[in-house]
Amino acid sequence: MNRAPLPEGIRFLAPEEAAARAAAVATLRDLYREWGYLRVEVPALERLEADHPRASKSFKLVDVGGSVLALRSDFTPALARLVRTAYPAVAAGEERPLRLSYDGLVWHAIDPELARGREFTQVGIELIGVSSARADAELIHLARESVRALGLTPRVEVGNPAYVTALFDAAGVADGARGGLADAIDRKDQSEVRALVDAHGLRGAAADAIVAVPDLYGGPEVIDEAMARVPTAAAASALERLAGVLAEFEDKGELMIDLGMARRLSYYTGVTFRAYTFDFGQPLLGGGRYDGSLLPRAAGFALGLGRVLAAVEAAREQRGDGGGRVGAAARRAEDPLVASLDDPAARVLRANGVRVVRCVTADPQDARAEAVTVGADFLLVPRETGGSAAERLVALRDGLDPSVAQRLRSLLAEEGA
Repeated sequence: MNRAPLPEGIRFLAPEEAAARAAAVATLRDLYREWGYLRVEVPALERLEADHPRASKSFKLVDVGGSVLALRSDFTPALARLVRTAYPAVAAGEERPLRLSYDGLVWHAIDPELARGREFTQVGIELIGVSSARADAELIHLARESVRALGLTPRVEVGNPAYVTALFDAAGVADGARGGLADAIDRKDQSEVRALVDAHGLRGAAADAIVAVPDLYGGPEVIDEAMARVPTAAAASALERLAGVLAEFEDKGELMIDLGMARRLSYYTGVTFRAYTFDFGQPLLGGGRYDGSLLPRAAGFALGLGRVLAAVEAAREQRGDGGGRVGAAARRAEDPLVASLDDPAARVLRANGVRVVRCVTADPQDARAEAVTVGADFLLVPRETGGSAAERLVALRDGLDPSVAQRLRSLLAEEGA
């Protein structure tokens, strides 16, 4: 038997954590279906391609034919491949909204930014074939609703890296200098931004606008502040697009403008966003528009489920209602667990969607202890003990919702179990 430890960055999920993760995925699937998104599945194994956005982080494998393969490290390129295969007209530029959702595992090489994990569950959506402020707003609406659906209060930061790109173009920032400058802007390190602007010999209104970018964070008035110093029509267009997105919201209270969003400038071409919740410092999801990067018109976002569940757990502990167990979130009051010594009655309950475990012991005296051990809410004792079916359903703990017990007893009585 292999007793070696798990590979670094890989771990088991205990039943409660697995249940919480499954419940969260189910909640998000329902949300995206309600908004018209069709769920798809893509392979976990793909050919390694040098131009893959995460090629350097991919796990590499060699098949029996010598081909170099990779474990899926990002859903978006896989979705783009699916679109090119199943919807070639959209992939060729046809303007037709195509709404897709996905969920599953991705694998990365060691990444210190991700707590040295190498296996992650991602859930996300893509809105393909359309590029407009209204389409961008739909994704931000859903980003906000995704956080809310999982029981957290959303706060979404919205920016447009096209604004930073336009400033770089206007200031004449060389290609080799853009990465470091964009990274400093994204980190809001204004002193480093100023130092790099000076080091690269940038001058004029565009250079001044670049130095000011890290401070452009706040409410909708930030766009007006930026517009007052905009150096080119392209920069103005990026700000107008952002203003158009905001106009699609009745309630902007959960939105913050961050014009310093400047990550992956060569990939993201339009509005981008990150969703947070209060008292949890890391982003829960992120995404944006990447027209022309993988498909002519496309935008989407991905949510890291492990991080979201950590935020849910932190919020519950802060409220003092969680007992420190992730699985408690997935366990609904109306979803009882019954331990049974009566197989026919158990069959009736399962047929009506009730979870029933069969007692390992056949001794009624030992069954109660066993039922408590497995966390059951009720013990269903056998017919031989006498009484009606309802009377044989024994509550095992205080505080159970009386309506739940009543429903179970009604099911048993109706079926004559």
